[in-house]
Amino acid sequence: RLNIRPLPGAPRRTKQCHVHDTAGAMPRERPETPYTEMEPESKGKRCCKATGKVCGGACCVYLLVVVLMQAALYKWATLHCSAGALIDYEYPGGGAKDLVPSNSLVTEQDPRWWGSSFIASPANKDGLPEGASAGVYYRTWGPLFWTVTYQDITSKETFVIRDRPLALGGSHKIMRCDGTGSVYVVTEGSHYFMNIIRELFGMYSSRVYNIWEDSTLVAISSKLGGSGQSHKQMIFRAPDSDMPFASAFLKDRHNHGHFDEWFVQVNEDSPLPNFVPNSVTVLMAFTTAAMKHQTAAPGQMLELLEELPPAQHRKVAAVPEVAAVVLDAQSVVAEKNEAVVEALEVVEAKEATVPDQHV
Repeated sequence: RLNIRPLPGAPRRTKQCHVHDTAGAMPRERPETPYTEMEPESKGKRCCKATGKVCGGACCVYLLVVVLMQAALYKWATLHCSAGALIDYEYPGGGAKDLVPSNSLVTEQDPRWWGSSFIASPANKDGLPEGASAGVYYRTWGPLFWTVTYQDITSKETFVIRDRPLALGGSHKIMRCDGTGSVYVVTEGSHYFMNIIRELFGMYSSRVYNIWEDSTLVAISSKLGGSGQSHKQMIFRAPDSDMPFASAFLKDRHNHGHFDEWFVQVNEDSPLPNFVPNSVTVLMAFTTAAMKHQTAAPGQMLELLEELPPAQHRKVAAVPEVAAVVLDAQSVVAEKNEAVVEALEVVEAKEATVPDQHV
């Protein structure tokens, strides 16, 4: 490159720095202070920011507490649900595949402070009991979802049912505790919006659920009996068939006074193991029992009103919870009266066979 130097004696040129505006006009001097002083925030704006930070932190803490509580309660409910506890286990009551009897009676028990329960008893094809209970379903509360576990007669947990709160509509997962076999998912899925319409118009087939075995659709479950119908039923069928292979219905609402009893029947050609239709029925049984305790049935309400003075009819009808409490009390009194009658019959029988001086 050329090295150009000024001639000797020529005046030197000095660089001048000018600050031009955006319009390319006359040069102007650089301001002495490069930054302008910012105005202080108002007191209301500072208060809003502080409130937002406090609320955001409180929400994060609350969410963390809810998640930790749910994890702790789920762990407590499934404490004995482990593969190690079921090694070489014989699975009394249903066998290693089905876990529960093919025909069973699912009966409500007295609720406890930590949850509620249903016992499962073997039955014949006519819905009559054939022996002592084969196990019990326990439902444990959680802030995000319920957890249902099944314990057999040796207090071994063999399978667990839990909600899927992030799924669309009602959805539950059914898993064996020994780690073998498939995972079953019962979900509304694409039936969710149609189920709302069915429930709204009181259709006889009010809800439909898909039953998935891992990633394969193996069955469809339908709830029969709408919101205004007292008889609750369920059927299970294959996706490509109209004939059900399993069914369940609410057999009695006054077992031992005021408990619900369901009858579950599974055919031998069922593509599902027996514990899957039983699990779906138990989920519906828990919900139905909770609704019964909240309010009295219409037929029971009419019977109650007939026994009360006319002046109290309006008060009881306006408060269904009161009617439910009165009905429970009446069932207890009726049960005690039956026991007294049986005792009197026993005494009368003894009087007929024993001399008077020994009575």
